[in-house]
Amino acid sequence: MKKIITVLFAILFLNSCGYTPIYSSKNFNFKLKNISSFKNDQLHSKVRNGLQNFSNINSQKLMSLTVNVKKTINTLVKDSKGDPSRYEMIINIDLETEYGEIQNLSQSFQERFNYNVNKNKFELSQYEKEIENLLINKNIDRITIYLSKL
Repeated sequence: MKKIITVLFAILFLNSCGYTPIYSSKNFNFKLKNISSFKNDQLHSKVRNGLQNFSNINSQKLMSLTVNVKKTINTLVKDSKGDPSRYEMIINIDLETEYGEIQNLSQSFQERFNYNVNKNKFELSQYEKEIENLLINKNIDRITIYLSKL
């Protein structure tokens, strides 16, 4: 009998704790009617799809976006042979927003990550894809917060 009461108490307590998902679409008060980009490559499509996920269909705040994504990989450190041993990946997203009477509001978002070089080229390319996705998602999070505040 004590177990049943404890379980019921736990269920009631957890249901009324006020948990709400952070990124549920109802929390964002903008609707993206158009997302255009300068290029039609994989980076741009990842950003477009990621931003479209946060668009609230019921919002009256219509926005058009123009997105330009640039990925840069820099060599930070070289070993004694002159081979790279540490890289830095930078994802830069330039965003132009058209909203109501606000025309061409520009903002740049940049994320960077440093990582060591792996001798296995296949593993290195897989790791770079994971880093790329991580940096794009961080930028998308920052962009959605920015668009919510407009």
